[in-house]
Order: sequence, then structure tokens, then C-alpha cells
Amino acid sequence: MKKNIAIFFITAVSAVSGVRAQRSDSLFIRRIYDEALLNGHAYKRLEELCKGYGSRLSGSDHAERAVTWAGNMLRSYGFDTVMLQPCMVPRWQRGKTELLSVSSPLLNKRLKQFNDTAGWACEALEERYKKQAASYLLPACALGGSVGTNGSVSGSLCVVQNQAELETLGKAGRLKGCIVLFNEPFDEKKISTFSAYGGCVYQRVNGASLAARYGARAVLVRSMSNSCDLHPHTGVMHYVDSLPQIPAMAVATSVANTLAAVADDPKLVITISMDCQTLPDRLSHNVIAEERGATFPNRYIAFGGHFDSWDQGEGAHDDGAGCMHAFEALRLLKALGYTPRHTLRCVFWMNEENGARGAHTYAEQAAKNGEFHVAAIESDRGGFTPRGFSIDAEDAGIAQIKTWTSLLAPYGIHQFEKGGAGVDVAPLKHGPNSMNKSMLQMGLIPDSQRYFDYHHAETDVFESVNRRELHLGAATLAAMIYLLDQTLE
Repeated sequence: MKKNIAIFFITAVSAVSGVRAQRSDSLFIRRIYDEALLNGHAYKRLEELCKGYGSRLSGSDHAERAVTWAGNMLRSYGFDTVMLQPCMVPRWQRGKTELLSVSSPLLNKRLKQFNDTAGWACEALEERYKKQAASYLLPACALGGSVGTNGSVSGSLCVVQNQAELETLGKAGRLKGCIVLFNEPFDEKKISTFSAYGGCVYQRVNGASLAARYGARAVLVRSMSNSCDLHPHTGVMHYVDSLPQIPAMAVATSVANTLAAVADDPKLVITISMDCQTLPDRLSHNVIAEERGATFPNRYIAFGGHFDSWDQGEGAHDDGAGCMHAFEALRLLKALGYTPRHTLRCVFWMNEENGARGAHTYAEQAAKNGEFHVAAIESDRGGFTPRGFSIDAEDAGIAQIKTWTSLLAPYGIHQFEKGGAGVDVAPLKHGPNSMNKSMLQMGLIPDSQRYFDYHHAETDVFESVNRRELHLGAATLAAMIYLLDQTLE
């Protein structure tokens, strides 16, 4: 009987301790959100980055000047350590010439029909397209990594709506000598726009080689967006070494609709001119700031975003927001006087967009230096209202994180799902230099509905980011880092 009483007493004490701990966690998380919303620094720092340095394509002068700014900015906050980690990055340049010209007797008639019926093109295109002699110049841009045209490339147009149609037409010999338009749109039934993106991004990444296999001269790719507008979205594409390298150009969604509507014109001619090129690799840097752990100084929780961006827009959502989330999370914890148990490391990774060299260099150096990472979090989905996290972990790890739902739900954080964490953190767990194959990895999930309005486009500028949403994201990241730091060994 005494033994049972003792067991009950111990259990009761443990339960009370658990309640007290949760109460303490709840109060501290409230302080994190208060500091972020009342005294947040992320939005101002993002403005300095975007307006002072603009786009940050790996290997560009803009990117290198921004690296210097980032190091100085982080040092100004008095973090325990700030360092620049060298890494070699690829260098692709867009060039000065980027033209898509369309000659079609049907185009004038079709454009008027579009405007009268508010149909295919979604905007008053005849007022927006630039008429030049008998041709129209349409909004388009080179895809990252594309070869140039060495003058210009002209041909008839062949439209494919999916990969199966490409294969059918290709095997029938109907793509030879053509310019192929990949025109598979986002699946509007998908609630998550990232799922829709995943279903058709093959067009951009692999379209040039898929079409080159059947003798195509060049490819146009419908922009990866569920908006209908006149803003082309760039992004990385790859060639297969055994196939010809043909030019690849992104066209705005509205342009793709227009081209598909006049593709039956037997007199239609498409002309592409681009002078983009790939130059030798260039030295760049990951930017790192950390606060040393008091209990486990040689065990790390890393969190960050990628510092590079495409050269359209200012890289505000992709991924200036993610970098500012990470910086602000570290600042919030320091401002609140929090002493971490593990070493907390904020990382601005370089070159996620077209090579992930910074991520691989970081993982290699971590292994070389014996830096054991217990967790890593990436923010690379924009600066919108935070909803939750994707979790790359065993079921037990996911179950542990879900026990924190009651702590985070008051701030709108309720989505916890098994999935990938991000390109930059992946090598720490899944790469050849991983020191901890069982580490916990997470990706911040903001609301996705507006992200692909801006992704890789000229519209991705500072003004597209909402201050309050950005600061909520930073607070959410800081809260998760705090809970992980308190829980993990």
C-alpha cells in the first residue's frame, strides 16, 4: 500500500511539474510574439536588403555586396559569433537582350476577341503588348542556366499541355524544327499551391531536354504561377549532357494563353533572341551568426533561409523573408535574455536557386569541424502568415512536436505534417557528410495562396511583403527553436 502511495505521489508531482513547465513555456512564447509584434526588426532589415542591394543572383556583384551588408548587420547585434563561410558558386548572367517576337495575322483579331469576352488573356493585351512592324513583342525572360540564341532562333509553334502529349507529338515527328510551348497550368483543385507547383515544374526544369530529344529548336515555358498576368517567372533549368542544349525562355501565363489561342495560324512565326551566358565559378559566402549554448555548446540547432535570389525583382519573399525570419528569431531570443542550452546558429545559405553549393559546403564544414546538429529548420516559402511546419522526422519526433499544438495554436500555428524541410538543410541529414542521420528537420509553412504570384518574378519586391505577417513568421520560428532547445539533448 505504501508503495502504491509513493508511485501515485511521484506521478502527481511529475504531472504538476509538467503543467508548471507548460505554463512557463506558454508565458515565454507570449513574450516572443509580443517582442516581435511591438518591436520587430525584420521588416526594416528586409527593406534595407531589398532596396539597398536588390536581386542577389549567385556570383553577381549585387550578391557579393549584400553578403558584406549581412555580415555587418549581424555584427551590429552583438551575437556571440558572426562569420562568413567561403563557398564557390556558379555564375550565370542574363545578358542585355531578351526578346520574344510573334508574327501572326490572326493575333490582332484574337486579341480583340480576348478583350471583348474577357477570355483567354485576362488583361487588355492589345494595349500592353508592344507592336513592332508586323510583329508583337511579348513579355518573356530567359530561364536560369539557359544557353543564348547566338543571334536569334525562329520557327513555328507547337503547344503541348502535358508530358504525354509531348511524347506523342515527338514520336510522330511533329516537334522537329519547332519552338515548343510547354503550357500545363497549375491544377486549381489543389488547396496548397506548392502541390500544384510540384505537378508542373518539370516543364521548366527539364523541358528543354525533353523537347530537344525530338528535334525542337527552342522551348517556351508557361510561368509557374496560378495568376493570369503579364509577368514572366524565371527559375532554374537543367540540360541532359547527351542531348543538344537549346534555348529556354519563360513566358507570362497570359502570354501562354494567347500563344495557345493562335497556334493554329499557319503563318505564325516565333522568334527568340537572348544573349545569356554561363561564366566561371566565383567565390561567395554563407553568412552565419550564433549564440553559444550553455549546456550543449557543441550541439547545434541551425535555422535560416537562402540569401541568393533570382535576378527578377528583389528576392523579397524568395528568400529575403526567410533570412530575416532567422535573423529575427535569434534577435528575439537574445533580446528576451534567453540562455540557450544548445548553440543556436542562424545561417544565410548562398546559391540555393541554382546549385545549393552553400548548403553542401555548410554540411561539409560541419562534418570537418565535428559540429553535431540535433535539429535544423528552413524558411523558404515566403513572408506570409505562418500556419505550421513540415517535419522530416520519425513518427515519434512528429508526435512530440504535435504535443506543442496547445502552445502554438493561439498564434494560428496548427499545421504539422510529415514532409521535406528544405534544400539548404537537407545535406545535413541526407548528404554524404551527415553526422546525424536521425536529426530532426523542419520547414516553416506560411499560407501558400499568394506565393506564386511573386515567385521568381519581377513582382517579388519589398512592397509585396506585409510587416505584420513577416514578424509573425519570425516569432513562430523563434518559438519553435525555443521548444526544441528545451526538449532535445
